[in-house]
Amino acid sequence: MADRFFQGYIYQLQKSIYRTFGVIDNKEIVSCSNQEMIGTTNSFNLMKQKNEEGRCFFINNNTYRIFYENSFVRFAVFVEGTDKEAEDYATILSVCFTGMKSYFEEKYSRDLFYKALFLENILAADINVRAKMLKIPPIMARAVFLLRFSHVDTEWNLNMLIQNVEESEKYEVFSMTETDIIVIVKAKTNTSHAELETIGITFQKKAAEIFKSSPVIGIGSIVTDIRQLADSYKESLYVLELLYLFEGSRTVIDYNHLGIKRLIYQLPIPLCEVYLNEVFIKGGFDTLENETLETVKCFFENNLNVSETARKLFIHRNTLMYRLEKIKKLTGLDVRIFDHAIVFKIAMLIHIHIKCKG
Repeated sequence: MADRFFQGYIYQLQKSIYRTFGVIDNKEIVSCSNQEMIGTTNSFNLMKQKNEEGRCFFINNNTYRIFYENSFVRFAVFVEGTDKEAEDYATILSVCFTGMKSYFEEKYSRDLFYKALFLENILAADINVRAKMLKIPPIMARAVFLLRFSHVDTEWNLNMLIQNVEESEKYEVFSMTETDIIVIVKAKTNTSHAELETIGITFQKKAAEIFKSSPVIGIGSIVTDIRQLADSYKESLYVLELLYLFEGSRTVIDYNHLGIKRLIYQLPIPLCEVYLNEVFIKGGFDTLENETLETVKCFFENNLNVSETARKLFIHRNTLMYRLEKIKKLTGLDVRIFDHAIVFKIAMLIHIHIKCKG
């Protein structure tokens, strides 16, 4: 805890400073040369105190000087008295403790906490303790959005992604790797997959506008416990691993929309090849032209509706029927029949899987 950390230094300094002095946080005295005062609640709100760089302030016969702050915590030294000597002592102590910035950045950085959580570099028993210290509610519905760029520039102001967004306090954003940015989104447990993907598309558009780079986005499941947030992160990573199965048709994908692609991704290549050989008795994908394959994809996207597919492709209905009949002759599968359509759809995904991973 912070009191133990500071107390060691205060113990060494108290023989040189003949006044009561110590350290306070937002709430109370965390370390003091008079140990009986440790835990005494502050008479004022430190977070609301105006912080002028290099300046002390005076309250209730004590001199204070802030030496560390971030968005949710502040630390200040205090020295008994309001005279010039007290101000000098406060200045010396603040300079001394400011040199320990790396300690504060590690202990009071939410970004580092989330990174340690996602990489499983924090003990399960310590997760709730650290979360409480960082003012992170342990029980709250959240989902992880992983934005993958070709490169993340260190000069990017990531907070611009959530500026001017409705209820921006629901989002936390930080850089995870040289290519990945994480956005943790506070959501309702009944938030639909479509709503999550809409949020992802908003981030994608803002990134393209601000950073001139459009990311692909993987979205993990909504979890309610802070200890489960690492699972949501792993799911967002998994989504991006399966991105090739979508052939560029989608760039914002929710884990729970992967469907059968999750199963196909885990199939060994030899088994996939056996399946294709058994399905395409007459001829495989090599016998089909790109135009024909695009026709089938559009046919599936329109739920096997011939009229709607013809309209989307800007072709006559008879032309579409000719192409579908051609597929039947080449492969032996009539994709107008539901069972055959399922077999062909799976075969298409397996073909992509072999082509990319084989």
